[in-house]
Amino acid sequence: MSKETNPAFSSDALFSKSKIYMSRGLRAKNEAVLDEYQLWASLALELLAKSSLSTIHPALVADPTHYQSLFSACGHPLSPDVKTITAKTLFERLSHISKAFDKRIQKFCEQQALRRNSEIHSGESPFSGMSPDAWEAKFWHAAYTLLDIQGKELEEWLGADEAQAPRQLLQDAREAISMMVKTRIDHALEDFKSAHKNEKKREDLIEVSKNAKSWGHYDKFDYSVDGYVLYECPACGGMGVMGGTQYDEEISDDQDPHDLFTEYVDITYATEEFACLVCGLHLHGAQEINASSLPDEFYETEEREREFEPDYGND
Repeated sequence: MSKETNPAFSSDALFSKSKIYMSRGLRAKNEAVLDEYQLWASLALELLAKSSLSTIHPALVADPTHYQSLFSACGHPLSPDVKTITAKTLFERLSHISKAFDKRIQKFCEQQALRRNSEIHSGESPFSGMSPDAWEAKFWHAAYTLLDIQGKELEEWLGADEAQAPRQLLQDAREAISMMVKTRIDHALEDFKSAHKNEKKREDLIEVSKNAKSWGHYDKFDYSVDGYVLYECPACGGMGVMGGTQYDEEISDDQDPHDLFTEYVDITYATEEFACLVCGLHLHGAQEINASSLPDEFYETEEREREFEPDYGND
């Protein structure tokens, strides 16, 4: 008996199919067929969600009331007839898998599924006349969160990580990341205000953050970086920590002429990550940083002991 997982429950198969549907959606967007764009996007989102849930175990995607499906999801097919869980159950289960998949994302995904069902199974046209401004930013934020469960990036889903990716696809990926980051910033501020309804309390937390030591919060970072600096959070206005990779250094123009043994070196870092100490906003990588108001590089001046050339011919 075959031990292969049925494609209906396979994370890889579901991910590949969601990529195909998203590609069709972006093609429709570029052709200005916006109702078709939203339809394909909603289909792609649900398949991506099933793919993410399946990474935990394929059986989580199977209809629990249909034992043939459960067997098939576990690699023991009894029948070609298989059933998957409803969209509502799917998004409810994902809320237990990732804290980032919160009620806002869950509600948005459920609404998209309901509109899609209405579009396909009724005479209504819920996507007709709806501007992408009404849903697109939330869509990309939801997609990012689902991809993060799998440890994947938006570029991989869109195919923009491939060497021969067309220019339009790369532009679509940049726009998607920009909208996703904007939504995450808005959510971080919303959560901060919800957690601290007293305005004076929020102001006190922001004030305290200004005295933080940037290097003392290295444990908040997912990646190893070379330098840290405090910077104002684009969400709450409190102080966060930017971390970066060193890519340049040069002797500073500001030297002490009376201290021959010390020199000052200006170091430039490329910003790689940001973690707010107040609202918890966390941005990763140059593309997310560039999609926010944070600078793509920062500087610090380091004091070093001057190195002198050895003397020759004096012995």
